[in-house]
Formats: sequence, structure tokens, C-alpha cells
Amino acid sequence: MVTDILLSTIANIAISTLVSYLVVQIIPKKRVYTLTVWQQCIIILISCVTTFVLMSFSVDLPQHVKIDLRYNVLILLLYYFGPVISIPTTFLTAVLRLSWGIYEAAIFTFILYIALGVTLPLINKWLAKHFNSYFTVLILNTIYTIASSINLFYIYDELQRVFLISLSNFLISSVCLIFEVMFIEDMLTNVQCFLDEMERAQRDYLTGLYNRCIFSQQWQLIQEDPEVVQTAVLMLDIDYFKCINDQYGHVNGDLVLRQVAELLLQHSSDPQHVYRVGGEEFCILLNNLSCAEQQQIAEDIRRTVEEKPFMLENFHTIHLTVSIGLASSANEKDMKNLYRLADQALYQAKEQGRNQLIVRDLDEKRPKQQEREKKAASNDSLSPSFVDKMPIKKNKSLFPHETSEKI
Repeated sequence: MVTDILLSTIANIAISTLVSYLVVQIIPKKRVYTLTVWQQCIIILISCVTTFVLMSFSVDLPQHVKIDLRYNVLILLLYYFGPVISIPTTFLTAVLRLSWGIYEAAIFTFILYIALGVTLPLINKWLAKHFNSYFTVLILNTIYTIASSINLFYIYDELQRVFLISLSNFLISSVCLIFEVMFIEDMLTNVQCFLDEMERAQRDYLTGLYNRCIFSQQWQLIQEDPEVVQTAVLMLDIDYFKCINDQYGHVNGDLVLRQVAELLLQHSSDPQHVYRVGGEEFCILLNNLSCAEQQQIAEDIRRTVEEKPFMLENFHTIHLTVSIGLASSANEKDMKNLYRLADQALYQAKEQGRNQLIVRDLDEKRPKQQEREKKAASNDSLSPSFVDKMPIKKNKSLFPHETSEKI
């Protein structure tokens, strides 16, 4: 008997651990996700097969009573996936229990599963708010054990036997639950670390904006997205930024970049489409906005930067200006040519005196010129943004609004 219990316990632990690993692999590798209907069905199917297999490795007691770790599967499903998956699985598990034979023990177990499957989600919702995962699953296991003990008492009508069976089952299932929760939490932590590394690789370390790599990837996504019917590329460059680094130091230059990034996030129609693509160069993708709305956003950014005092580390403030190139198209989503056109508009804004917005429309280009640029674009990668070649004098006259007053 002891050997049977030991072998059954080992088999139950091994099966539960393997299934836990498989289920975690089904979860999308995202911070916030919603399981599709197919994913939910797969998890329910795997869980039902698991409970059926666990019953095959159960400890068989007199009067067709089976002791195994089916409850553990249902508890873990309830805690990690909620009632949407746990309730159907509980009902199907109750039906599977009847497939082993319609005996008194099976009928009582069927009723027990249905009752607990409906009530435990409410209890779990409260427990999850007040306790960690370990305490929550142990309390749920205690409730299952008490309900199962009542079921056993109706079958055996021997308090001592019921107590020994229930206590043994509770201790074994609790140890297994703790082990399985540790295993699942460790896998989820690894997934979280993977997502953190992915996030760091996609974002600019200084400003927190998405970097040039993600900006390039968005091109293909936008061109293939049928919901994006009109788009524009806004290129922005901080005027005389090199002089800020030379005169005030790179630490203050970094502070200015962070403040400009925050300003762009506030004025963008979609913060997910704001990028830092170069040293002092930023880009914004404006989707599904009219030409007037695009120009209004660009002009608001230019005017706000001009009027805003930017804080330095010594509590002094300086005033900046930016040059902006905006390229749009109402008829096509040619992202590569839009980028080139916005870059040209930015260069023109800088050549004409800076602190201004230049707007270009891809649809107004001459057909021959457009054909030549498309041919050249097919052979070239992204052209780097133009570097400001105007000589800069390193003196404070470039920042006439500088003040030493604290704010």
C-alpha cells in the first residue's frame, strides 16, 4: 500500500509539472495579453486530459474512491487563469470522473466539483487581493480537502479513516502545490526577464523613446495595416544642440534631450510612435490625421519648445528652438520616400534660418522625379539625417534667453 501511494505521488507530481510547463509555453510572451479562444480551448483540453491521466495513477480505495492530485490542477487553473478556464475544466473533470463508473463515490465527487467550481472563483478573487500565491493556493487546497472529507464521510461513515485519508491527501497535495507554484513562478519570472531585455533593446536608454531599429520596423507594419489610410513623417532636430553640449556639458545636454522627449510624448497623437533616431534628432509618425491636424501638431511642438524654459542641473534655464520637416501623403503609404522627403524638409528648415516648420506633400511631386527617387530608394538603405554644417560659435549669445534665476 505504501509503495502504491509513493509511486502514485511521484507520477502525479511528474505529470502536473510537465503540464505546468506546457501551459506556460502557451501564454503569449507579452506583459499584457488576452488569451484567444483557441488558446483557452487548448488549455482546457490539456487540463482535462491531465486530470484523466492523474486518475489513472490514483490511489484506489474501497468503494471506488480515488485519491490523486486532480484538485491541484483545478486550483492552479483558477489562480493563474481565472474562472473562464477553471469552471469549464472543473465541469468536464466531473464528467470524466463518471466515466470511470457511476458509483456512489463518483456521483458525490461530481456534485462536489460542480459546487466548488462555482463558489471558489469568488473566494479566489478575495484571497488574491490579500495573500500571495502560496497562501492563496494553500487556502484553496484546504477548502477542497474539507469538502472532500465531507464527501468521504458520507461514503465510509468512519471518522478516523476519513481523518487519516484527508490529512495524508492534504499534506501531499500541499507540498506538491508549493513545488508547482515555485516552478510556475520561476518560469514566469524568466519570461518577465526576457521581456525586460527585449524592452531595453527596443528603447533609447536616455529618453525612453523607441529607437531607430523599432522605427524602421514600424514602416512595414504601417504599410501592411489596412486601418492606417493616411500617414505622415515628422522629423525634428534641436537647433545648435552641439553648442549646448560644448558650453554646458553633456550632462545638461542629456537633461535637455529628456525634456524634449517628454514634450514630444505630450503633443503626439500616439506616444507609441515617437522615436529618437539620432543624437538630437527625433521622429514622429502621424497616422490617420488630416493634413491640417498634422501641421497643427508640428507647429504646436515648435512653438512650445520655443516658449518653454529648459531646466539645467544647476537650476538655470535656457530657451531652445527646433527645426521641423513634415512629409505627408493622402494617397499612398510610401514610408521610405516619406522619410526622405521629411529629411529634405528638415534640411531646408535649417538652411533657411532654423526654428521653423517646412511641409512637403509626397502627392504633389512630379511623376518623373518621384520615379527617380523610388529607383534610388530601392538600392539604398535609410539615408542618415543631414548633419548641420553651419559653424557655431561657442558663446552665450546663442542663448539670449538664458537666466540664472531658480524656478
